[in-house]
Amino acid sequence: MKSIILCSITMIAFAANSVLCRMALKGTSLTPQEFTAIRLISGSLILFPIILWKRKQIDFEPLKTFVKGIPLFTYALFFSLAYTQIGAGVGALILFASVQITMVGISIYQGNRLNKIEWCGFLLAFGGLIYLLFPGLSSPPIMSATLMLVSGISWGIYSLLGKGVKDPIIATAKNFLVAGLLSCFLIVFSKFNIDYTGKGFLLAVISGAVTSGLGYVLWYLTLRDITTTVASIVQLSVPIIAAFGGVLFISESLSMRLAVSTIVIFGGIFLTIKGKPST
Repeated sequence: MKSIILCSITMIAFAANSVLCRMALKGTSLTPQEFTAIRLISGSLILFPIILWKRKQIDFEPLKTFVKGIPLFTYALFFSLAYTQIGAGVGALILFASVQITMVGISIYQGNRLNKIEWCGFLLAFGGLIYLLFPGLSSPPIMSATLMLVSGISWGIYSLLGKGVKDPIIATAKNFLVAGLLSCFLIVFSKFNIDYTGKGFLLAVISGAVTSGLGYVLWYLTLRDITTTVASIVQLSVPIIAAFGGVLFISESLSMRLAVSTIVIFGGIFLTIKGKPST
């Protein structure tokens, strides 16, 4: 029961990032660069006490830490840039589909063979993504979709770089610290006339400190009690939660193309996961 509750809270947090970002960029004067900077700096500040608390246990390797923080920064920046013209549900679907496809693709590149079921699932998910992005009246803007694809690829790389770390919570805190420092460049090269008491600023802080910083820590705690397969499958709920969140809080609509592509992509990812031999 504990694992189910933690999983549910974490998936809602992941989906909330899409809804919060879309709400901030659609309903306030906040720019994507500003949202990204506030989000990452808030996340780094909420996690920094972990670094201070466990500083004697942390082996700081500047180059490795910096390299692992870059994909997190890239993911967050392109995530915000994409949500200027794309719905919460569509964005989350493109994000998580590209994450899964990236991780499977890199695995194939590294020489890991897929069986027939895994290949069918991979190609089905890829086909569903192409269908979603294929030009038409209900397809998302190509530029925003491309930006979200880059965000998903970055998150996939970030996830792979994090495999096998001794303490995922400390690693997350260090990565957020690097990403927060990198986001300072966004402040330097932007005008940043931010209303620090406004709705947009508050939404960005919640996204950074709560649904990102604490949400990622909660996710790592959840992973201790569930299998990798279950972890992959439960993440398929995020785009659906985000889509309904968009309908409830931003008055977005659910298109038939989104519904069909969601079923196809989820089916493909599910096949890929279930087709993997147990070890």
